[in-house]
Amino acid sequence: MQNVTLHLITDFGFDAPEHTMAQIQLIRNFPGSDIVYSPQSFRKGHALQQAMFGKLVCGHFPDKSIHILRVGTLAKLPPRFVLGYFGNQYFLSPDNGVLPLLFDDPAGELAEYYQITPVEAVVNPLLQVYIPTIKSIVQSDYQLGSFSKKDQVYRITMPEPTISGNILRLTVIYNDVFGNAYFNLNYRDFETFRNQRRFRLIINHLTEINRLSLDYNDVPEGNAICTFGHGGMLQIAVNAGSSAQLLGLSEGKNVMLEFIDVV
Repeated sequence: MQNVTLHLITDFGFDAPEHTMAQIQLIRNFPGSDIVYSPQSFRKGHALQQAMFGKLVCGHFPDKSIHILRVGTLAKLPPRFVLGYFGNQYFLSPDNGVLPLLFDDPAGELAEYYQITPVEAVVNPLLQVYIPTIKSIVQSDYQLGSFSKKDQVYRITMPEPTISGNILRLTVIYNDVFGNAYFNLNYRDFETFRNQRRFRLIINHLTEINRLSLDYNDVPEGNAICTFGHGGMLQIAVNAGSSAQLLGLSEGKNVMLEFIDVV
């Protein structure tokens, strides 16, 4: 079998036995392939966190990469699985709403979805679902004609910014390991709302930001910046610090983004 580029995203850490077993299973089945491991600390079933992490990293992978989301789902969801094709990359995931969120595809118009749920009960998704699917993709030279299209996938929605006049109310969707806060606003929509106006990002009564930065060192250590970094999502960071700890910007917290008309 030809070498492939695989990316395994999990919600168990480096020190979990499951992480070691997952590595062994992939190495055994795809020897010599390029395998990137991303063990994360997502809360079980938290598709928003899973999708935001995917937005930050998956776009940097080469074409024909295969991403595996080996993550837990909520007990209320049936054990279904889906293959997504988007941006010349392949995504294997539980059918828990994460892929439409990751692709910004709420209406199902931008990506293709395929059925990969097996008939038998699934105990180990990596061995029973994902590895056989990867082998089928590679053996068919990355063509998906042998898979059945899946017209209906489970969907959840990203919280939308609320708009009041010239002010957007934004919500922290994800905190990375450094405490950086990522919000529900991408650069494209920011520029559309901005329309060449000045802005100020109001974090609290003591802290606001009125310019975009390209580097953390645009400000002294301990000060805050806002930027559109990995995945093009709005990020508030503290140089040499944690915005979650120092500014209270943990998941679910809000800030105000005000656009100022030029007079």
